[in-house]
Amino acid sequence: MSDPKKPVAIVDDDEDILDATSSFLGAVGYETILFSSAEAFLAYDRKSQFLCLLTDVNMPGMSGLELQAIVRATLPMLPIFIMTALSDDNVRKRAIDGGAKGILRKPVNGDDLIRCLEGA
Repeated sequence: MSDPKKPVAIVDDDEDILDATSSFLGAVGYETILFSSAEAFLAYDRKSQFLCLLTDVNMPGMSGLELQAIVRATLPMLPIFIMTALSDDNVRKRAIDGGAKGILRKPVNGDDLIRCLEGA
């Protein structure tokens, strides 16, 4: 069972996605910390505090898959969930092969998101 006292990191360049996901998770008892880029997440000095990382794939600058590779190397125990609007099987395969615990299709279904967090 997840610990809702630990915050969920959400990385997405779309402010509407960040706000909607944060509002939904807040309503069900999760704290969130939002990042508008992979680089902003990497610059954060308390990454080990997170319950998990939710990241978009397609973002300006560093992609979510590139972020996943760095996080996997530096914080191997942090569960990573990839969010994507793409239906590209190659992206899904790269995410899973790279250590993602799961993939959430945008728009993200709330029940699917909660199931992921409960398993984090």
